[in-house]
This record gives sequence, structure tokens and C-alpha cells, in this order.
Amino acid sequence: MRKRSKISVVFFVLLTLSILIFLISLTGILSGPSSIFAKILSPFQSISFSGFNFFTNSSTTKAKIEDENRNLISKMADYNKLVRENRALRDQFEIQTPKSTGLLPAKIVGAPSFIPGVTDPTFLIIDKGLKDRVKIGNAVVVKNILVGKVTSVSDYFSKVSIVSNPDFLINAMDQRTQAQGIVKGKGGRQLMLNNVVQSQEVKAGDILITKGDQKEDGTGFPPDLIIGKIMSVDKKPSAVFQIGEVQSPLDFSYLSEVFVVVY
Repeated sequence: MRKRSKISVVFFVLLTLSILIFLISLTGILSGPSSIFAKILSPFQSISFSGFNFFTNSSTTKAKIEDENRNLISKMADYNKLVRENRALRDQFEIQTPKSTGLLPAKIVGAPSFIPGVTDPTFLIIDKGLKDRVKIGNAVVVKNILVGKVTSVSDYFSKVSIVSNPDFLINAMDQRTQAQGIVKGKGGRQLMLNNVVQSQEVKAGDILITKGDQKEDGTGFPPDLIIGKIMSVDKKPSAVFQIGEVQSPLDFSYLSEVFVVVY
């Protein structure tokens, strides 16, 4: 601490001498090559200005390094974003159902009423809308897995109701046995399979897929999209229908990119 204080005092003295020399030189006393004062004091003048330039250059260099670091962090973030988007596109276009020619990539930009660790998402906001040919009723997918459907649209954004939303209903089919029923959301990743008649076979481990109910304008759900896996089945002889607990393979709270089916 004392050493730093001494250095500061020396620097201040040198700087004062330098300023004094400059002021005296304006009077002409120090003019001429034979000036004794100029010869004596010139080393101090050089040292003081050198010290001043050192501190100025150090400050400029530090600011430059900080600016370069900020630019590097920004470029790294852009690169990671590009890698993630390219991976999502590649994975999606490797899937045969739905056809990649009818898919519109979209980013999730919001999730109304979702609080991590407190509430589950029921809706998603995506950055595509009427200007991108999105319509109410369009299916939204990740690979061949159903995310949900578009429920409202503006020019540049759309609201998507996810399949686990308690208000969501969809006709479903057991991929193994072709048994049919209705899937209703329960929140989180959980869904409920209803309206499966007793004569049809469904069991834990079976995969439920969309039966297909697209309209002429392309809205609705294409066939063979994965809805979820049956976790358990309640089959009571006295009941009219079987009931199944279903889980979606997607964790909706971690989605960042999706695809809108816009045939």
C-alpha cells in the first residue's frame, strides 16, 4: 500500500514539473539548443509524459479488450443458436410423417401463465402468424410428436394450445391394436384416454397416435402423429368404457422450436 502511495506521489511530482516546463517554455526562456534548463529538465519532462501515456494507453487497452470480449460472447451465442436451429431442422426433415414440405419452423417466444416449478405451460406463443400462412386449427409438432394446435392467430404471432391442456381433446388410436378413443389433457405431460369400449384391447406400454382428421384447407391433425404412451389402464367389467393414463414424450416447458403443419 505504501509502495503504491510513493509511486503516486512521484508521478504527481513529475507531472507537475512537466506542466511547469511547458508553461516556462511559452515565455521563451527555454528556447534554443543551449538552454541549460531544457537540458536539465528534459529527462523529467520525458518521464512524466511517458508515465501519463502509459496510464492512458492501459485504460484504452482495457476498454478495447472488454469490447472484444462482449463481441466474442455475442458471436458464441449466435453460433450456438444457429447450431441448435440447424439440428432441429435436420432432425425434423428426417421424419417421414408429416411431410417436410408442409412444415413451417417456428420459435417459441412465450408461454402465458407458465411459472417454472410452480405451474405447467398450457399455451405457447410462436413467432409465426397470418403472414406465414398459419391458420387456426393447424397442428404443431416436434419430429412426429404432437405438441398441440393453433387456437388464435395475429399477423406475426400465434397461440398454441398444447396437448396436455385440460381443454384439449383429440381422437386417438392405439398404434398396436387400432383401438380408438378420445384423449383429454390433464396438465404437465399427463393425458387421459377415454371412450375405449371394453371389447377393444389397450394396455400399458402401447403408443397412441392421431387417427387423422384434416380438413380441405389443411387444418386439423395428420394421421400417425405420436400423442403419448399408455402408462396404465383401468378396465372395469361394470363400466362402459376403459380409461387409460397417458404421458406425452415431450416436456413442454423445455421446448424452444416447433413446426407448424401448413399444407
